[in-house]
Amino acid sequence: MKTLMALLVFGMLASVAFAGNITGTVMYEGDAPARPELTANKDDHCIKTVKGTKSEALVVSKGKGIKNVVIYARVRGAKVTLPENNPVMDQKDCAYYPHVLVVPVGATVDLTSRDPVAHNVHSHAQKNEAVNTLIPKPGVVVPHKIEKAEEIKFTCDIHAWMTGYIVAVPSNFYTVTGGKDDKGEWLSANAYEKSADTGKYTLENVPAGRARVVAWHEELGTANKTVEVPESGDLNVNFTSADFKKKAKK
Repeated sequence: MKTLMALLVFGMLASVAFAGNITGTVMYEGDAPARPELTANKDDHCIKTVKGTKSEALVVSKGKGIKNVVIYARVRGAKVTLPENNPVMDQKDCAYYPHVLVVPVGATVDLTSRDPVAHNVHSHAQKNEAVNTLIPKPGVVVPHKIEKAEEIKFTCDIHAWMTGYIVAVPSNFYTVTGGKDDKGEWLSANAYEKSADTGKYTLENVPAGRARVVAWHEELGTANKTVEVPESGDLNVNFTSADFKKKAKK
């Protein structure tokens, strides 16, 4: 009995101890291009709230950090578990909120809106079911399950300037750079641009051993590095804009 208990305790300790954290930065080399202003031409609410806002396609901070980069670790044999609550892709001030949402494969995302105008949620999925549905008023929720790993662009057929992304990854170790502030609220692109952030990120409790760290950005493309995760402590993995490559168009 004592031997069995000892083995169980050892197994529990091992499962906790043999995992490290992957930390790093994602930074832009050189001068970032200016963000173009968005123009709303439909619905008074949108015209008012969009005025003065800029594209979120490439947002670089004063500290050269890049916002909206999805970072995740691919770990062989690691089981993907789903979040307890459905992630939410909202629409606020006639923009997708957040601009980039990352979820594990198999998750159901609640598509919704808090705007007082109708939006058409149109996904351009290639591997998953493509959604094209109307959200007529605030509070309407459309559950959408994403079965396969993919970067999915979302647009609105009513408001042509609106774009967003849901990135489904085969991993439980993922994050988005510049995603949230200290209060857990989604950080605006303008606030991030003024910050000194260096595109820092952390993937916690990644199982020890070989892993591939993948970075994806809607404009820059994809980068990846194969690493050996330590049994404890931190492993630093940094990316720059020069590491990214765009997929060849078919």
